[in-house]
Amino acid sequence: MDLSLQEYVKGHGYELLFYDNRGTDKEAFVNHDCKVLGIGSYLDDHEKKKAIYHEIGHKEHTNRQYELNRELCELEADRNMIHHLLKEELSYLDNVNEFNYARFMEKYKLKTITDEKMVIDEYYTLIG
Repeated sequence: MDLSLQEYVKGHGYELLFYDNRGTDKEAFVNHDCKVLGIGSYLDDHEKKKAIYHEIGHKEHTNRQYELNRELCELEADRNMIHHLLKEELSYLDNVNEFNYARFMEKYKLKTITDEKMVIDEYYTLIG
């Protein structure tokens, strides 16, 4: 696991734990009361990174908010994930204009029209 990801989690005040996610459909979770972020240890590195950025995206969501508007909370967490993945990806390019969003989406298995819209929006936000 990338040390910078562990620092990212710690910087948000959470402890990063890994658990055996075999036989469960839960790849990751966050417990705001205990300040714990759990990631399935059998996820590949890209999926772990996606899960960490997504779960931290729930940091500002209360249990009540999540109950009332789960879809919005999930979209906000996805946007946080896409923002951080994209920021990292752009840092590897000499010229950000060479960015190919279709390849980026394929790399991170982002498949929905909503994902595509968020990738494009975040790209333009990040490049100014």
